[in-house]
Amino acid sequence: MGFAVGVGLQALLVQRVRGENHVDYKYEDYSEESGRIHVRTHGALFEIEASSSVSVHGELVFDAISGATPTGGPPPDGSKRVPLATMDDKRRAGNVQVPVRWGGRHTTTPQLAYSLEGDYESVGLSLNHTIDFNDKNTTLALGFAYTYDTIMPDFWFGDKEYKNGGDVLVGVTQLLGPKTVLTANFTMGAANGYMNDPYKGVRFDDYPDPNTLFREKRPGYRDKQIGYFALTQFFTPVNGSAELAYRLYHDSYGIMSHTVSLSWFQKLGKHVVVSPMFRFADQSEADFYGVRFPGDASLPPDDPFYVPIPDHYSADYRLSAMQTFTYGLSATWKIKDRVSLDVAYKRYDMFGKDNVTSKDAYPNANVFSGGVRVWF
Repeated sequence: MGFAVGVGLQALLVQRVRGENHVDYKYEDYSEESGRIHVRTHGALFEIEASSSVSVHGELVFDAISGATPTGGPPPDGSKRVPLATMDDKRRAGNVQVPVRWGGRHTTTPQLAYSLEGDYESVGLSLNHTIDFNDKNTTLALGFAYTYDTIMPDFWFGDKEYKNGGDVLVGVTQLLGPKTVLTANFTMGAANGYMNDPYKGVRFDDYPDPNTLFREKRPGYRDKQIGYFALTQFFTPVNGSAELAYRLYHDSYGIMSHTVSLSWFQKLGKHVVVSPMFRFADQSEADFYGVRFPGDASLPPDDPFYVPIPDHYSADYRLSAMQTFTYGLSATWKIKDRVSLDVAYKRYDMFGKDNVTSKDAYPNANVFSGGVRVWF
């Protein structure tokens, strides 16, 4: 779902302008420490101007996913390591969008996105529209995205499950001066259907075997609200620019998160741009998160030993109260008039805040990426 919706609305966050035809190749290596998740991603992108008013943009992505992920259970007695489940999967995804410029100040962009894994399929549709005002110093962005997902795991159940979701975005990009740009947008979204992670389980205190996990149970509906603000400023004396951004997220799970990021883009000579970045995020826990729960989920309500269990429960550390830090450095080098290279490194660290969830549940990762762009 994240791939389809994210790509569908991303086009609204920047003003579309006509550019030269180009193709890109991207590679990224995401590796969590201690043998956790490892993802190798290959991506191919293209942009072709079919006419003065119509262009075609496309992307193909291949992910190879391996490693291990926490099951949701706490560390066994005498150990500080959380139980892990190994995984090995491949994801093939792609999207195509066709921006159409008309009326001098309008751009309408339909898009189709598709993603397939061994146990997950996602189809996404979106329609975005931008309108330029004030001699193109102001751009209004409107967008809608819809996804339909099929979950096909072979763990705990064999039948397919389904969920769908939609997102609506309203945003504005305002040129405040010749060197200052302000971007602000608001997104509302909702999803319903099978919302569980089929590979995460929970432990109940009254079940005889303390190591047995029961499948988690999240609400079948989730809505979200996201506010985003970014200010970009160019500094002539140093020939560089800074971008400061803030993101506020809230959803019906009870999660509230704040994300602040700062990036610097420094031009070195005529052909090289270096960009250090830092991002900090703080998240509260979901209303139904816990490392263990009272009762015994195997007993029916009419059993004399039945203890009421919560309506919803999950031990997925991603729903806990936590903080994340991301910092890195990227560089782009235009080696010829029609060829550029880029490389980047990011460090990702995650820490829990509740003093209950095992520290071992939270991953730390190194992310390396590189790519090439060719204009034609």
